[in-house]
Amino acid sequence: MAAAAGLHQDVLARILLLLSCIVDRVRASAVNKHWRRVSLQNPPPLPRLLRPSTARTESYRIFGGFVDLHPSLSDEGRGPRFCGSAPGGWFVMSSQPWRGHALLNLRTGERVALPERVRIPLEFGLGVITCPMMIRAAVMSSAPPSGACLVAAVTSSQTNLAFWRPGMECWLSAPAVGRFVRNAEDITYHDGWFCAVESDDDLVCYKPEIAPAEDGAPSLTIRHHAYNLHVHGHRTAPGEIVSRYLLPSASGADLLMKSGQVLFVGRACSKAFYTGHTGGPGYIYFLDDVYTGGPHSVAQQNEYPCVDAGGWRYSVPDEIQRCLPWLPPSDTSPCIWYHH
Repeated sequence: MAAAAGLHQDVLARILLLLSCIVDRVRASAVNKHWRRVSLQNPPPLPRLLRPSTARTESYRIFGGFVDLHPSLSDEGRGPRFCGSAPGGWFVMSSQPWRGHALLNLRTGERVALPERVRIPLEFGLGVITCPMMIRAAVMSSAPPSGACLVAAVTSSQTNLAFWRPGMECWLSAPAVGRFVRNAEDITYHDGWFCAVESDDDLVCYKPEIAPAEDGAPSLTIRHHAYNLHVHGHRTAPGEIVSRYLLPSASGADLLMKSGQVLFVGRACSKAFYTGHTGGPGYIYFLDDVYTGGPHSVAQQNEYPCVDAGGWRYSVPDEIQRCLPWLPPSDTSPCIWYHH
């Protein structure tokens, strides 16, 4: 035990990186002063709260409520509307309400431009049209420049969902699913599939696949499955605003919001972590990203309040805690989770 207590800080840092459970990290930091110091220098991968602004985009620790200057943020983060986030500091963003879509790394400033139009095949093989589109929320399968990088976006356009991979000049619209118009509210990437939850509580999963086209150039085909998840007996009260979020569990094994986990929920940026107490109540941190006009009205706001954000514990259903830092409204984008 004495040898373990004095482990070299580089070795100890590697060990701490393997501890995904929050409670395990706390216990490790309590071994002695050396372990605590190294633990503080290598914080757990909990997301930070990012508040965008044209003046200055800042990140805040979830526990502590102070501005965190490490790591520093690229100047490219000032001004855009953020549409989704991914590990490694990557975001899907829009520099203007309807244009300027790109993948942006806030740590390095690296930027990958995204197309502004979506390709929509017409019914009965009558041809193809291309339309301008606005991204409301988007997720990626892996970060660029990986060849496995695919992006799925919830859009405001002639289609509600579109897909893109590097090398494509236009987005490709999602295939028709059933006879009704789809209305995705949130989307996540899970086990090789892009999964979207809809306003009627349906779950639709899409799997883009790269296949050679007739002219030899690679093309994108999309498989899909739809699941009816209606909650019987639940009715939305008059004037009630309901927001739906979708995220994988901490293990990555399923898409359920289970107890014993702490959940950070937000549009296209949610993530779950183990608390170490499987049978205990879970906890949800939520952002102020719900608007009276619905998710599609995100680009129509003059400012984005940050006051209706906080935490909720499963065991106390009627108690909301205002536990996140109070922030003035953003002039560019809702707050978003920053997965550094």
